[in-house]
Amino acid sequence: MVRIIRQWMAVGMLVASSPALLWGEAPVQFDVGYLTPAHDMTTPEFQEARPGYRLMQLDVMISTMVDSRISDDLTETTFYIEPHNPNILVADFSPQTTLQSPYAGNISREKRVEYDVNAKLSANHRIDKNLGSDGSLGIGRKQSSVEKVDVLPELKLVSASGTIHRGRGVFFRFNRSAQTSLEGTTVLGVILAVPESWSADTMTVRCQAKIRQQLVPGGPSKETEIPESRYTVAIYQAGDRYAAETAGGYVRAEGNWQQTKWKYADEIQHRRIDSPLDYLASIVRPSHAIGNVEQRLKSSPEKASRELPPQVVDAYYRLQEAKSKLDRCSGLGVPARHRVMDESAIANSSVAVKKEAN
Repeated sequence: MVRIIRQWMAVGMLVASSPALLWGEAPVQFDVGYLTPAHDMTTPEFQEARPGYRLMQLDVMISTMVDSRISDDLTETTFYIEPHNPNILVADFSPQTTLQSPYAGNISREKRVEYDVNAKLSANHRIDKNLGSDGSLGIGRKQSSVEKVDVLPELKLVSASGTIHRGRGVFFRFNRSAQTSLEGTTVLGVILAVPESWSADTMTVRCQAKIRQQLVPGGPSKETEIPESRYTVAIYQAGDRYAAETAGGYVRAEGNWQQTKWKYADEIQHRRIDSPLDYLASIVRPSHAIGNVEQRLKSSPEKASRELPPQVVDAYYRLQEAKSKLDRCSGLGVPARHRVMDESAIANSSVAVKKEAN
C-alpha cells in the first residue's frame, strides 16, 4: 500500500512539474502566412551561368508563440522550407550558421612568475683563541615576470542552416541563448533558382520545437519534441496579379479539400452504393473501407464518384482544377508566357488533337 501511494505521489509531482502534460494544445504554436511574394533578382552573370533560369528572392515570416509557463524551457526551434516543384533549386539563404559568445570581448589571462635568489658567504679565521676575524657577504635578488594573453572566448551555436534534399530545400535551426529569444517573428530569406517561365508555385513549411523540463523537482531533465506543424504556402512573382490569384486559389482549394475529407471521414469509410445488387452483396460479403480517396478518384473516377459523398467529389475536382492552373505558372505545364489571361476563354477554349502521319 505504501508503495502504491509513493507511485501516485511521484506521478503527481511529474504532472505538476511538466505543464506540457496538462495542455490539450501544444505549448509552442507556429503561424505562417499562406501567400508570399517573390522578387526577381536575376543578374547577367547568373543568366550566363544558368541559361533558362531566374533568381527569385522571398522572405518567409514565421511567428512562434510560447506559453509563458515554459518560456524558459524552450531550447530549440527548427524550420524546413521545401518547394514542391522539382525544377526549383535553393541558390542562397539567410541567416547563415551563426556562433555567439556570452562574453562581450576577449578573455584576458595573466601568468605571473617570481624568482627570489639569496646567497650568503661566510669566512672565519682564528690566530688564537683570543685573536681572530669573521667576515660574511650576502647577495639577494628578486625578479618577477608577468605574461598577459588575450584568449578568444568559447563560441556556442546559435543558429545553423543548410540545404536538404540535394539542394531542393533548406533548413534553419535556432538554439536559445542569453542574447536571443526563440519567441516572436523570425524572417527567413531564401533565393530560389526557378525556370524562366515560372511565375507561381507552392511549398511546404515545417516547424518543430523542443523543450527541456525536469521530470521531478531537483531531478534529471528530459527533452521533449513538440508535434510538428505543417503549412502549405503559395509563392508568386511580385507584381503578377494572375500568378498571385492562381497560387492563392490552389492553397485555398487544398485547405478546403483537407477539411472536407476530415468532415466526411466517417461517411467515406462506411458509405456503400445504394443499389439493390450492392445491398445484397454486402450481406454476403461486407464492403471494406474505401481507403485512399485520391487514389480511388484518380483510378476509377466514375465508380468513386458514386461511392463518395458529393461534397468530397466536388472538393477533389476543384483542387485538380486549381492544380492545373498552377502547373501552367510553375513551369511544369504550358509556359506562363503562352497562357490566356481571360479565365472564361480558358474554360471555353476548344482542344484540337493533331495526328501525325505515319
